[in-house]
Amino acid sequence: MIVFEDVTLRYRPDAAPALDGVSLSVAPGDIVAIVGANGSGKSTFARLCDGLLTPSSGRVTVDGLDTSDEATIWDVRSAVGMVFQDPDDQIVGTVVEEDCAFGPENLGLPSDRIVERVAEALATAGLTGLERREPHLLSEGQKQRLAIAGALAMRPRYLVFDEPTAMLDPAGRRSVIAAIKRLAREEGHGVLIVSHDVADVAHADRVVALAAGRIAFDGTPSRLFSEPETLHSCGLALGEAGLLAAELRALGFDVPADAVDAESVVEALWR
Repeated sequence: MIVFEDVTLRYRPDAAPALDGVSLSVAPGDIVAIVGANGSGKSTFARLCDGLLTPSSGRVTVDGLDTSDEATIWDVRSAVGMVFQDPDDQIVGTVVEEDCAFGPENLGLPSDRIVERVAEALATAGLTGLERREPHLLSEGQKQRLAIAGALAMRPRYLVFDEPTAMLDPAGRRSVIAAIKRLAREEGHGVLIVSHDVADVAHADRVVALAAGRIAFDGTPSRLFSEPETLHSCGLALGEAGLLAAELRALGFDVPADAVDAESVVEALWR
């Protein structure tokens, strides 16, 4: 379990805290979304999960290992895979399978185990058959799934996605969200989605909204989407599809509060 215990982080001693007294946990199989406006502390939170940053006070543990302990930091980073917003920042190989093998190779694994891990990771990410494709020929959605596969090849228990759909078109967004759900529901990974886009978090089990580094909301997606005052106070807003869904509910249509993208609104109307 990833556990934050009263975590505060200041980038400078005299600066306001980027994260202020945050406590929460993420267990294997959970999908937890961290949302908030720019400057709310979301990316700071993500980088605390695997020790890229360490707290000014409080502590972060991963399966009992303190991320501030240099003696166990590589065990922490083996347990927590990071997938950043721009997949081009993580792609290093000249072909898909080579890129996916980069992490296991750095672990010093035997070649047969590397081949096994790469095949499993690419299959999970939906990239089987593209092993010899050059990454620059992939779509943005495929690149993001390659970044996911690269993290999966390390066999982490937890995956942290920082703005995973920010650069994607609707088709790419659907494929990445489907992959994320499969990782939690079928593979048992603990998944943390960090985003400013409320549509990214509709399928999460739990949503934590940050405002000025503090937890301003902790609950289900449907509860958050049904509290416009909370959304506004956290600098969040429903997109056009979410606003349409709210108007349809006001007219008596059975559209759930967590229908915040076009696909989910259409699905609700056709039920």
